[in-house]
Amino acid sequence: MPSSSTDFLYSLMALLAVGVILTASFSSYTTVLAHASEVSKLKEVVNHVAAKATEALTFVTENNATLSIVFSLPLKIGDRDYWIRFANDSSSAWVEGAFGNASRSGEQDCRVYLPRDVYATGTFEGGYELAQIDCSLNGSTIQLTLSRKE
Repeated sequence: MPSSSTDFLYSLMALLAVGVILTASFSSYTTVLAHASEVSKLKEVVNHVAAKATEALTFVTENNATLSIVFSLPLKIGDRDYWIRFANDSSSAWVEGAFGNASRSGEQDCRVYLPRDVYATGTFEGGYELAQIDCSLNGSTIQLTLSRKE
């Protein structure tokens, strides 16, 4: 009889180990799925902001006017804070976004380039529902500014 009780104990330990491994695997898998969907949603939001900026650029270029567009963005993506900002260098301008706070420099999860050479500036941080894009002509340079609408 002593051998059957030790066999039972070893079988119980093996089943416990398998259960822990399966639980850890499923937990890891759900975390990966959640992260992938959050990144996908962030890309959608950045593309939405880029589309609004392109719309503003087209209107200002064709009509030689000033335009402000107010639109809503999600407060959070999943349960994470995010930020979106306009940036540019000497050759191009883009919309970029990432998770966390906007004080991180140079670290973005996604970037969408704007179609024209413009001066773009401004940051929108999640937690506010309304974003605003201001577009105007300053001489021959088009200026885009992204901010939150209070």
